[in-house]
Amino acid sequence: MSARRVALSALVALIAVHIGCTLVALAAYRHRIGVVTHDGASFPVELLDAVVPLRDLLPAVLWLLPVTLLVTFAALGCWAARRTVRPGDERLPRAAWTAGIAAVLLNPLAAVRYASASANGGEYMRTVQVETTLLVLAAAVATTMSALAVAGFVRRSDTASPPPRMRVNDWSADTAGRE
Repeated sequence: MSARRVALSALVALIAVHIGCTLVALAAYRHRIGVVTHDGASFPVELLDAVVPLRDLLPAVLWLLPVTLLVTFAALGCWAARRTVRPGDERLPRAAWTAGIAAVLLNPLAAVRYASASANGGEYMRTVQVETTLLVLAAAVATTMSALAVAGFVRRSDTASPPPRMRVNDWSADTAGRE
């Protein structure tokens, strides 16, 4: 598998895992509010909790996210090392830089906000639910936009190809040349 293909696959995996992690985190948040305030959660959240308990699923997806991030960085590093064409004016698009910086700032901020809201109990979680949800969603959107912009850049750039192999199928041309 080529380095470009591995890098693109890793970026797609990062997007899928980040979106899945966001959905599970928001479902767990809503479920906890429903349990504490006795309001109940929405049907999809209750169904997900019945299939896989959210208290078990949330830590699993939260550990999967950094692993996917490390694999993505490794794949992009491998792709960058194998690039052959590196024109001086070729740069990562501005959208990738902007979304990347936003993702770097928003993801830790969203994680801290989510943890502090969860630590203060269900009533407080309900009061700050809108801003916490928007912050977590903004972090997911920034990460997705950044990964899509980098994927487009990777797809358009050239990578090194292995040297062509000599074919020795045609022995008749070799013997004809010797005589």
